[in-house]
Amino acid sequence: MNRLMRADLKRIIAKPSMYVVVLILALFILLKDAADTSAAQMELYKTLFGNIGLIFISIPIFLSVYSDEIKSGIMISMIGMGMERKNIVFSKLKDSFFLYCGTYLILYASAVTKDTLANLPVSPKQNAFLLLYCVYCIIRGLGIMALASLFLFLTMSAAGGMLVLVLAGAVGSGLLKAVQDKFKVPIYDMSYMGLLDSSFADFQAGNIGYTIIPALFYLAVVVAINIAIFDRREMDL
Repeated sequence: MNRLMRADLKRIIAKPSMYVVVLILALFILLKDAADTSAAQMELYKTLFGNIGLIFISIPIFLSVYSDEIKSGIMISMIGMGMERKNIVFSKLKDSFFLYCGTYLILYASAVTKDTLANLPVSPKQNAFLLLYCVYCIIRGLGIMALASLFLFLTMSAAGGMLVLVLAGAVGSGLLKAVQDKFKVPIYDMSYMGLLDSSFADFQAGNIGYTIIPALFYLAVVVAINIAIFDRREMDL
């Protein structure tokens, strides 16, 4: 599986689409006018990293990790050569993890550089929390990716997975919040995104973010369903 991951990452890194998205986001961070205060600048980064940026980052990652191999038939060939399907699921999720990590490391470095160039009095604590927020964005992205890949394995079509990815990333949180506000039912607070938000807020307040545990459990369940569905999916080898 490690050889497969290395081959996948080498193939994906050679694609220009990943660089284009990361470059656009990094340039936006560096060239956009700085906020009046460091706290406001941190909130701007959080908005960019956690909402707008995450969906734009996730699209090329999904296309590179999952869609290309479905279209080319490489995934079917790997199964035909005897690779266990669960190893394919784990390998693709690990590919996504490393790509998210690399992307957010670049964005974090861009943010630190921007703060220095703009002479913003950002404290080490603020930088540490921004880095922690990047970690939470990666976990959030993995959840979106796992959900999208579930529909991909169910239909063996990249279109369905892409639709789920865009909907979950772009409108999922907002829709759950709207339902929660209207019906006073904590549907967002108990969701994957809501649990991660609560956990980060607890860490920021100096407490232990225990709600990350059920969020990671949700992620594990979705991955397990991925494996179960992919195992039972009939394919022409």
